[in-house]
Amino acid sequence: MTKASCYLPALLALSASLRKARTAEGLGLRQLAHKLGVSAQALSLWETGKRAPAIEDVAHVLGFLQVDSAEYNRVMRLRRQLEDPISIEALDASPTSQRRTLEELAVRIFEWAPHVVPEPLQTPEYIQAMAREHVVAPDDLDQAVFEHQVRQLGQGWTAQRTVLLGAAALKPATGPQLQALRAASNGPGLVVKIVASSAAKTTDSFTIYEGTGKTFTVALQHQDNLIFISEPDTVQGYRSTFEALERKSFACNEYQPNKSCDAPRWPR
Repeated sequence: MTKASCYLPALLALSASLRKARTAEGLGLRQLAHKLGVSAQALSLWETGKRAPAIEDVAHVLGFLQVDSAEYNRVMRLRRQLEDPISIEALDASPTSQRRTLEELAVRIFEWAPHVVPEPLQTPEYIQAMAREHVVAPDDLDQAVFEHQVRQLGQGWTAQRTVLLGAAALKPATGPQLQALRAASNGPGLVVKIVASSAAKTTDSFTIYEGTGKTFTVALQHQDNLIFISEPDTVQGYRSTFEALERKSFACNEYQPNKSCDAPRWPR
């Protein structure tokens, strides 16, 4: 297995799933390794994503731990994805999902959000404005805000993150949202910049996760699915696109929504 393949999202999700299945049974790593007849070192490498277990080994672990059939099929599907540079999963917030695993293990994250402010950065005014656009009844607005805030609690960011926002993403509540972004940009580990509409030639959102050892995975959302790409040439294309957008971006404190900011410029 190559160094880059050690960071395939399917492998990270697989390792997290094996570890979760073991701890759910209250078994220590050495204890389970002894019962399985494998070395503790091998099991540790499987659970940390540093080595891919054979498909027979995955079946052995899951069978011994007696995981239910739905989880068994999900984890076995992850194992079969390991040799594929593209993997797909349903859009969810499962603790063992590929996206959550990448979020937890990433060193740096680069996000392009042309149409909607990422949920952890949304203000109540922004959420209410979006709800009104979707013709939510007035009595349901408070509930919409509450549900968004509950989801935000589970989306804390630990890695260094750069977020590029398309100017159109601010429109539901430009004033309050921009003020909140200016405050958030002063915090550690987070950079937020605005890309003017004329410079935002790329319409689709994407996220780039950088792992240790300069390994990268791109996540794209398509309808109800997330697509993860680890193929080097494709990943490099998205990295180049992000760098080009960042060169045309404005710091939140510099961006003036009521003035023309369409002229490309180098950020300070």
